Formats: sequence, C-alpha cells, structure tokens
Amino acid sequence: MVICFFLGGREHCYYIPVVEIPVPVPTPGPGPVNYPYLVYDATILASAQALVAKITESSVQSALQNGIGAAVQALKTRGGEHVSKITLK
Repeated sequence: MVICFFLGGREHCYYIPVVEIPVPVPTPGPGPVNYPYLVYDATILASAQALVAKITESSVQSALQNGIGAAVQALKTRGGEHVSKITLK
C-alpha cells in the first residue's frame, strides 16, 4: 500500500509494509483431521480480527468489522452442517 499526501505543492508518499508472520495452524482433532483449510482460513481471520481491534479510526474499524463478519458467515457456509459454532473473541 502507498499513501500519498499533497502538501506545500509537493506529493509526499509513504510505503506501508505488509506484516506477515508465519503462524503454525492448529490441527483439529482428535481423530481424523477434518476441514484443514477451514481451520487455516479461520486462523488468518482470527488474526485479522485481533489487528482490527487496534485500528484507531472508528469508521475504518467499523468497515473492517463488517468485512470480518461477512467472512465468518462465509466460513460457516463453507463448513456446512457439521460446523456447530464459529465465534470471534
């Protein structure tokens, strides 16, 4: 991402780094490993939720919360009838 401001007759741009931390994905179990990609995506979604809580601008935070809510619903739909609950803390 690049954010640019036009100030004093000049454009000032800031390059925003992407922070990615490799996170081991927990294995669901006991028994056979079911839905590994669902758990992988849920791990990323939970991490995004934690980061959204740190956003200082309320309108940006609200928009991101709405997107995360939609993503949780999509995750539930993808999981099908065997997913009994998905909650974000």
